[in-house]
Amino acid sequence: MANPIVIVHGWSDDYASFRKLRDFLSSKLGVPATILKLGDWISLDDDVGYADIALALERAWHAEKLPTAPRSVDVVVHSTGALVVREWMTRYHAPDTVPIHRFLQLAPANFGSHLAHKGRSFIGRAVKGWKTGFETGTRILRGLELASPYTRQLAERDLFVAPNKRWYGAGGILATVLVGNTGYSGIQAIANEDGSDGTVRIGTANLQASLVSVVFPPGPVAPQVQFRNAAGSTAFAIVDRDNHGDITMKNGPSRSGLREELILGALKVRDADFPATASDPFPWQATLDAKAGAAKASSPARQNTVVHLTDDFGDDVTDFFFEFWRSARSDKDFEQRFYRDVIDNVRVYEGNGAWRALNLDIDKFETLRKDPKLGFETLLVSVFASPAKTGKAKVGYSTATGIDIGAWHVEGRDFAKAFSPHRTLFVDIRIPRVVDDAVFRFKG
Repeated sequence: MANPIVIVHGWSDDYASFRKLRDFLSSKLGVPATILKLGDWISLDDDVGYADIALALERAWHAEKLPTAPRSVDVVVHSTGALVVREWMTRYHAPDTVPIHRFLQLAPANFGSHLAHKGRSFIGRAVKGWKTGFETGTRILRGLELASPYTRQLAERDLFVAPNKRWYGAGGILATVLVGNTGYSGIQAIANEDGSDGTVRIGTANLQASLVSVVFPPGPVAPQVQFRNAAGSTAFAIVDRDNHGDITMKNGPSRSGLREELILGALKVRDADFPATASDPFPWQATLDAKAGAAKASSPARQNTVVHLTDDFGDDVTDFFFEFWRSARSDKDFEQRFYRDVIDNVRVYEGNGAWRALNLDIDKFETLRKDPKLGFETLLVSVFASPAKTGKAKVGYSTATGIDIGAWHVEGRDFAKAFSPHRTLFVDIRIPRVVDDAVFRFKG
């Protein structure tokens, strides 16, 4: 017998918006579908955080007498509902006890939303409409910012784990992410951004994240670089012409029927559709690519690049600037093109400047890389941080020149690891802090 289905909506939404989706799933799959009424109050209290909502979800789960056996329920989430369920499952369950079997994420805000930086008035009026009386709790909104430490910490609990503790893939949670590539119309269009569905960026929805650690030693020495992929496997597809609301069917069925086909497919997958190991075929992803690959190829290719800069004391470095270059010589034409074209925008996390999100245009990166005059086979990345250890300064960072600090040489063979579209790359960088001997001395 097929699993029952649980639907969890995101903040500022309510269960009534998902009745069409519930009825569609129940009729097509022949199983009961329950909409958990969690979020009607979530947005109204500044003190409510994700752990609070996860506790509410745990209580609601038992109040509804939903199954608790491993892999006994299929879960469908929208937007912030993905964060809520991931918080809940990693807080109250383990990979071998979690009751989720299939996990369908519709336009999830797994790694934040560009709207969270724009403020409550903007979201309330332009996106939600003034008649809703929309409010957004501070803690929820802060966690939804791009480069939020919260979304990184959550990823450490379910994505960047040891292979023997993985949550996703064959034998575990069979997760599929579907996200649109079209923004809003009317006044809501002011929220649109290339490579997004109006509310979330494609790259911040995709669970297929990666991590790179870059540790700079003192002096002009090459840093230690280590790439790491998320444990397990999750599927991902872009639904052409859907915006953030369309994908939930609240605005009616799609013209082609493809959205509905992908939704049903995600709730029918089996272990055999997911790879047992990283080197095995991925049948379900191959199916998604065959059916929706054109949308992936034609959508704006952006990488959500989340940088966290610390020093070798483990302290956050909140004032810094990245330099991208291909030669030690003056190269103004290249630098202008890279900063103008490849770096689409930069968002600094409001609560801590050590966290930043660079939205990189991968199409422009490839164009520049292959340019007859400005092309490159190696990209050098360095960082300039304040306070600078210059002159009479007793402490600071010696990062002003190549003599002070080395550069991360991203070779052509690693370009795909460091620059790939439609995903999030976490970049942890550590630089040495210089402390002058004059800070502390013994006198006889």
